[in-house]
Amino acid sequence: MSCIGRTVDTRNKELTVLVKAKELVDYTLNITDNTKYFPKKARFSFVNRMQNLSIDICTEILKTNEIPIKYRRENQINILSNIKVLLLLVELSLNKGYINEHQCEIWTRKCLDVKYLVAAWMNRTR
Repeated sequence: MSCIGRTVDTRNKELTVLVKAKELVDYTLNITDNTKYFPKKARFSFVNRMQNLSIDICTEILKTNEIPIKYRRENQINILSNIKVLLLLVELSLNKGYINEHQCEIWTRKCLDVKYLVAAWMNRTR
């Protein structure tokens, strides 16, 4: 089902972008909580930042959806910026050997799903 400015998941009436953002948070928490991938020395430099960014992305989507359409653009730009930073940290995690290429691909795909949905949402609310 489609509404002006948003696509809705008909199973539970949630915004598709919010559903994808929750999946991103879930994947981020699952992979970063696993000490097999991220050593203790990376907890503060990578893990905490990645977890906070993914949660911030999700909460900003919720907040942005609650404000009037004409005031959403700045929040949407902030969401896109947070996604770019998270993508950078995922890439750095791969380069440092904390995650493998398959995990990087999955994580990147989840980030890009949210990014493209936010960009489309932004274009529709102009």
